[in-house]
Amino acid sequence: MSRAPETSSGIRTVLNKAIWILETISSAVILIMMVVTFADVIGRYVFHKPIFGGTEIVAALLALSIFSGLGVINARDDHIVVELFESPARNLVGPLAYEVSIQIFSVVCMTLIAVVLFTQALESYEYNKLTVVLEMPVYYVSGVVAVLAVISVISQVTGVVLKILDLRTQKKADAL
Repeated sequence: MSRAPETSSGIRTVLNKAIWILETISSAVILIMMVVTFADVIGRYVFHKPIFGGTEIVAALLALSIFSGLGVINARDDHIVVELFESPARNLVGPLAYEVSIQIFSVVCMTLIAVVLFTQALESYEYNKLTVVLEMPVYYVSGVVAVLAVISVISQVTGVVLKILDLRTQKKADAL
């Protein structure tokens, strides 16, 4: 009986460390993106010399920031929600069934995104695709983004498991 809280605590500790790492990566990537954009704008309008490939650099950094932040959002279940159909659907199927179906749908969608990203990264590697301006291999960025998508799926599943464990612990406490 005491094993479930210990397991939950261990999972929560690992998830919190993973979230901290993803937040640090996101913060660093966004900082670099801001510095590159600032330097590119100053270079373009003051010195008439923009950063060569600045747009490609910012695009790659944007993809990295989105998918590193997505792991944090998925773990915390902090998605933007459109509540237009939420209340009728929740009342129709019940709160627990609604929550489970939403989480399953989210995990399936995120898994599909990760699979497509891995497929794209492998294809980029096999065909040696290069970016247009910098001629950098595309699989560098697409591979990292694919790994971040997998981490996002894992963090999302872990967050759901912790939510279920918390609900079970709360039900047991309420029963006593």
